[in-house]
Amino acid sequence: MEYLSYLIATGISTGALYALVALGIVVIYKATQVVNFAHGEMFMLGGFFAFTFHVMLGWPYLPSFALAVALAFAVGIAVDRIAFRPLMQRQTLVSVLLVMIGLSFVLKGVARWLWGGKGDYLTFPPLISPEPLSFAGIMVMSQQLVVLGAACAVMLVFALFFKLTRAGRFMQATADNQKAAKLVGLRTDRVYMYTFGVGSAVAAAAAVLMAPLTLLYPDIGFMLFIKAFAAAVLGGLTSIPGAVVGGFLIGIIEQLAAGYLHTAMQEVAAFIVIMIVMIFIPTGLFGLGRIRKV
Repeated sequence: MEYLSYLIATGISTGALYALVALGIVVIYKATQVVNFAHGEMFMLGGFFAFTFHVMLGWPYLPSFALAVALAFAVGIAVDRIAFRPLMQRQTLVSVLLVMIGLSFVLKGVARWLWGGKGDYLTFPPLISPEPLSFAGIMVMSQQLVVLGAACAVMLVFALFFKLTRAGRFMQATADNQKAAKLVGLRTDRVYMYTFGVGSAVAAAAAVLMAPLTLLYPDIGFMLFIKAFAAAVLGGLTSIPGAVVGGFLIGIIEQLAAGYLHTAMQEVAAFIVIMIVMIFIPTGLFGLGRIRKV
């Protein structure tokens, strides 16, 4: 029972990070009808930005966190301006998806170029003592509690952004009905720009939170994207609450699979979830009642 509780606790903490990345995927998809296959690289860049400020330059963690998120927001806007917007005006959806995949490889190369020999398997110092804590006989890493609390705080800020700000409401309106948003005078091209920026910023926030728990390397974004995409598919690609629920479920599922089946199952659990969901519940747990193009 204690072992099961430990696996679930670990799954919840990692699932919170998957939920953050999945939020960015869902936000961009709802507004643009496109899955950003370079989204994992936004996560990767956020981690490297934080490493540069916090480790290489010695700045405090919170300012490094804020600057990494801000830079990721700027990169997201650049992606919209350079790659997404020109293609959406003149090319097919398939062309856009292919360019996004190509962009992911470009960003990996840029990371290796900018950070040189430091671009592989970097360690990020823990924020607090790495000693585990015991709650009712369950051993939990103190860093995991910090990550879980911070991830929930970011989700709360994200929810308040959509509810209380004009930009958030414009993004919701465009995501719900693009044609109606244009008819009432919304600048949907500007909304797309902010959508890519916000999605990238949320991914970067997840990266900075996850960095003390793992190693940073240029290819880290791919596996995180797969797991977050599985969370988004499970919850429903059109549902923001579904992304959160899906993230926690994927985190728990992969920990249980690794703990009771085989450690190798932790890496393939997300692929299995995607296949099962697409076959039996293609709209996800909270998605719309119709299938939409990805």
